[in-house]
Amino acid sequence: MVKLKDVAHYVDVSEATVSLVMNNKTGVNKKTRERVLHAAKELGYYPNNIARGLAMKKTNTIGLVITDIENPFFGSITRLIDENALAEGYNLILSVSNDDLSLEDKIVYDFIGKRVDGVIIVPTLTPRSDLSYFEQLRVHDIPYVFATTYYPGIQGSCVMTDLEDGSFQLTKYLIELGHRKILFLVSSNSDIAVSKLRIDGFRRAFKEAGSEVNKNLIKNCTHPDFNCGYETTIKMVRRRKPDAIMAINDIMALGAKKAVKELGYRIPEDISVAGYDDVIFSSISEIPLTTVKQDIAKICRDTVELLMKKIRGDKIQGTTHKIKAELVIRKSTGIHRK
Repeated sequence: MVKLKDVAHYVDVSEATVSLVMNNKTGVNKKTRERVLHAAKELGYYPNNIARGLAMKKTNTIGLVITDIENPFFGSITRLIDENALAEGYNLILSVSNDDLSLEDKIVYDFIGKRVDGVIIVPTLTPRSDLSYFEQLRVHDIPYVFATTYYPGIQGSCVMTDLEDGSFQLTKYLIELGHRKILFLVSSNSDIAVSKLRIDGFRRAFKEAGSEVNKNLIKNCTHPDFNCGYETTIKMVRRRKPDAIMAINDIMALGAKKAVKELGYRIPEDISVAGYDDVIFSSISEIPLTTVKQDIAKICRDTVELLMKKIRGDKIQGTTHKIKAELVIRKSTGIHRK
């Protein structure tokens, strides 16, 4: 392996000079800098950034733990966080929790072992009572930020869409179309933030309209994916046809659309269907999906920016930064026909 001293010997300069050049520091004239860089390339020398980072107590890496890489919403989150991290001079280490609390624990402990400079957490869809890894992050002085949602009761900063208002906008729109029997597909636990906030918005819209919410039409799904959206819709619509179906994400809503069509109903003439997130499949499907758009680009940009401030040592209180949701109306919803 070529070492720094080999480059210094090749160019006939001091090791300190080579170090200044490789670390892009001042104090070396242009001609010498060019000679050192040429020699490093010629000899195949690569700085040991890991060792240097550990010596400086800084590795220029960020750990990202995400729940479900197959959902295009989270795929976009990953790509945009990576882009913003790179723009700040940081490399991203990605791990997928698959909505498993114990796996998320393992991932974060692994990040701590890798001496990452900060961690971005997209929480699982399971309530968390074990707070041990947050304490370890604190002990090791590793800042963290939640993205898209948070764990209630944990004093951490979070950047997310105003989920409650987005759900309120969508429900209000469906009610204005004349729908009252609205089947709402949520995650397996209604107490986690991503479900609770949306359900709060759902209830608020009904309250403002002076209508009662049918609790039996708020259905928990074992996993918020296409199959569960499809299977739950088949089961519920066979019992009693709703006016409309809305889901906490677009992937579930697309599953619901498939079920509605297989049962012989028309969209939106017989049943309106709506989702949440505005993933790419929502706009290009056979019947484009009405949904709530989350500004993913801003979520990711603000998340990385907030983490950078924490890494720099800025004093930031644990708070939730809410980004406005936008209702996107497409052809999957229409006026209720009695």
